[in-house]
Amino acid sequence: MDLSIGYAFYFAARGIGLYAGIPYTTPARVLLSGLGADELFAGYTRHATAFSHHGFRGLLDELNLDFSRLGKRNLGRDDRVIAHWGREARYPFLDEKLLQWALSCPVWEKCGFGQADKDGLEPGKKVLRLLAWNLGMRGVAREKKRAQIQFGARTAKMEAGKARTKGTHLLS
Repeated sequence: MDLSIGYAFYFAARGIGLYAGIPYTTPARVLLSGLGADELFAGYTRHATAFSHHGFRGLLDELNLDFSRLGKRNLGRDDRVIAHWGREARYPFLDEKLLQWALSCPVWEKCGFGQADKDGLEPGKKVLRLLAWNLGMRGVAREKKRAQIQFGARTAKMEAGKARTKGTHLLS
């Protein structure tokens, strides 16, 4: 299990925190996850790197690799960690009809790599950004790429006693 991501989901699924400085516990039983969006629509930095080094062929290879390991690497981990708190996860980007559509689209229709940047939108997940734009959510469409959950939650680097360790170490 990738601990750095598992920790972030563990604490998010717990549903306890502060809202406007006031303690809050959510009654929600279902959590929505964006899992699949980066893998389908080229949202990771490594996708831009693959495109810059090897063009669309390299990008497709990277996307296929990412998508092929979603079930084994991501879904099991996320479901187990979220279920610990008696909650369920939903994955809108892994909806069967959306998957059929996304996997049948040419890669250059899903992302903006290699295209002129005339609209100011980042190239990763460009089709999702254009959808947000057309729905009037222009601020959302223009948002800069965020850190992956393990980096935003600062669980990618941890300390174990006096030794520093990476949160990406796997448990067997």
